[in-house]
Amino acid sequence: MKKLSTYLFLILFSFSAPSFADDIRDFQIEGMSIGDSLLDYFSENEIEDIKKNIEVFIYDDKTFYSLTFYKGPQIKFYDAVQFHLKAKDKKYIIYSIGGQIYYPNTINNCYMKMDDIVSEIETMFVDFKIDNEGTRKHKYDKTGKSTTRSIYIDLRSGDTIVVVCTDWSDEMKHIDALTIAIDSKEFAYWLNNVAYK
Repeated sequence: MKKLSTYLFLILFSFSAPSFADDIRDFQIEGMSIGDSLLDYFSENEIEDIKKNIEVFIYDDKTFYSLTFYKGPQIKFYDAVQFHLKAKDKKYIIYSIGGQIYYPNTINNCYMKMDDIVSEIETMFVDFKIDNEGTRKHKYDKTGKSTTRSIYIDLRSGDTIVVVCTDWSDEMKHIDALTIAIDSKEFAYWLNNVAYK
């Protein structure tokens, strides 16, 4: 089973892509893409300030860390955007980017948007495989009342697009959300095989 649930929050759909592309770098969230430097969008001080104020190493293996930016001057369409970067990379290259849109107490709207997004993605690629995991219990809610509905689009390149709706139970006090994550081949392999010991 793929480990989407390992994302802290695992984003409205604002991909920018030519028809029938095969390069994940052609797709963007908030104008940002895999392979870009985060320094093109945020200052080093902004990046380092976030690193000081939150727990960025959320995995057992410390090769990659995550940073989350919330709606503001650079984040306009999504409620939050999460990046994964390599721990020792001073160029701050983006290996994974995910956007999140909140759907407070309107999870059915999230499911409808999810279907629209997946249908649109299907028109953009020539060679891909879809893995619809359906609805599962969220592993972080020990009551078993929270769920995720996840769809993975695996590209020929080995890169992955993940679309998920998270329906949190009232006890968890989190906001239901739609997430779109774009993972490079390297990051996707690490997440599924190395991140957790």
